[in-house]
Amino acid sequence: MMTMKKEVNMNELKFSQDYVVYKTKKEGIYPIKESDWKRLLRIIEGIIPNQRIFQVLSSIAFGIFASAIFSLIAFNSATNLESWVKPTTWVIFFTSLIAGIGLLILDKQQKDMITYSTKDVLTEMAEIEKTFDKTENQ
Repeated sequence: MMTMKKEVNMNELKFSQDYVVYKTKKEGIYPIKESDWKRLLRIIEGIIPNQRIFQVLSSIAFGIFASAIFSLIAFNSATNLESWVKPTTWVIFFTSLIAGIGLLILDKQQKDMITYSTKDVLTEMAEIEKTFDKTENQ
């Protein structure tokens, strides 16, 4: 068990074992203008949450596409099919392929928008930070 001994000087602590005690460093604050703070809040509220719903939907569309491929392969060897089955499967084939590609494109655009919004907030914060003199006043 470790015990601490206090001395009169509050900046120094004595331990019963040989430990290195790190001192806390001074931390600065940024007194930010209310208009800058409101601008940052507006930008952050405009960021779309990263849900990746388009990626999930494109995966479903590509699953339907793959199912249509296997159905078409199986239907080529089938002899007794209704006349509407093959055309319907071809429609499903092309529709799911186009939907899957379109949803992947939408997912990439949403990801780029989120990345841009995050960079925009960081840029604003860097601009605000530049307005302060960081030299320590002693």
